[in-house]
Amino acid sequence: MPLTTVKYFLQQHLSLHHQRLVVAYSGGVDSHVLLDVLVALQHFHQRPIKVIHVHHGLSQYADDWANHVQQTAQHYQIDYVIKRVQVNQQQASLEDAARQARYQAINQELIMGDVLFLAHHQQDQAETFLLRLLRGAGVKGLGAMGMISPVPFNQLNIQAWRPLLSIAKAQILAYAQQRQLVWVEDDSNTDDSLGRNYLRHHIVPVLQQRWPSVSQQLADTSQRMREADELLQTLAAIDYQEVQDKCDSLNISRLAELSEARRHNVIRYWLQQLGLNLPEHQRLVKLWSEVCLAKDDAQPLYYWPTVEVRRYRQCLFAMRPLLAFDKKISVMWHNKQQPLLLSTGQILEPSQVQQGIAPQYWQNGQISIAYRQGGEKIRPVGRQHHHDLKKLLQAEGVPTWQRERIPLLYINQQLAAVLGYWIAQEFASTEDTHCV
Repeated sequence: MPLTTVKYFLQQHLSLHHQRLVVAYSGGVDSHVLLDVLVALQHFHQRPIKVIHVHHGLSQYADDWANHVQQTAQHYQIDYVIKRVQVNQQQASLEDAARQARYQAINQELIMGDVLFLAHHQQDQAETFLLRLLRGAGVKGLGAMGMISPVPFNQLNIQAWRPLLSIAKAQILAYAQQRQLVWVEDDSNTDDSLGRNYLRHHIVPVLQQRWPSVSQQLADTSQRMREADELLQTLAAIDYQEVQDKCDSLNISRLAELSEARRHNVIRYWLQQLGLNLPEHQRLVKLWSEVCLAKDDAQPLYYWPTVEVRRYRQCLFAMRPLLAFDKKISVMWHNKQQPLLLSTGQILEPSQVQQGIAPQYWQNGQISIAYRQGGEKIRPVGRQHHHDLKKLLQAEGVPTWQRERIPLLYINQQLAAVLGYWIAQEFASTEDTHCV
């Protein structure tokens, strides 16, 4: 059964740009069966196989497992690597810390053209569904694991494939026994202090006594949740077209016209588009009451780990936490051929900044970057008089927290440009006078 299932999976998904099959290999029966199947199918997929084993150092048997990995790879005559990692045992969840360390180590070995194979099976899917259900997850969370998903923390958009996800644990064991495979047993699998193990040893067996096919049913429900989430994403994309405003913000007045459910749905979609962590349901409720419905003269800030949400006028903005910086520091741009790193973390490229500036000023002038101190004036291109920068930014609708972070370009100690907004008339190129 695993052999037939994996072969069909490869027929459906393997393409020319998949150049190498990489197996996350623990040495346990699940990953060993997956590896054995891929080796058996090598005449079919005709791709090199590489094994990655992560040595967490959390078990007294970790070195024995690493030896098993080496022997197995040599037996199959395939490439392998053993990655040793340090797990942060101070984190609240040791499981999460180990998972993060594991994927970071795996990512160090992945290159373009790889696809990562993971040995999750039907029982793993059912356990993941139950764990997330007990944590109060929504539709997206209850979708659990997909057969195809992005590799966590990967910057190359490499996919993780789980071809055994529809296979029962009993079928995996039967295959392993038939093939007389030798595998290792992780001693941590008996630690009932871990939520997944508690479910595996105490909850799922009781459910199976009453409902023998419970794992398959939970896995099937997880698939239906994934389909429901797809529909919610489609609806959110439609709503987003109606509520989006400038600068990736949301219009609060138009959000208020939606039902609470659709409002929460489109806010989650918006945060996903920005690449930000999603909040739990209760935080969404508070976000609406404490930020969107705050008094007009308030400057509300709501946050959860790695995310800050602010309101300006009738717009909602979300971002990663703003870095603290000393706005009194002025930075000289000595080498105008090289990018300039600012204290806010922003990087200025010369080609971007000098656009619209008269070449003689850029080439011969003394260039520096500073931030608003108060009282700055500028005569933008096309204007007759100098204007207070504060009033210009207000009229432009620039949110308050952004104003102090806008780089100001000075040439020979005179304000020449407000980067991203205006160029001073006296420093503007006659050929290109739009804002930078």
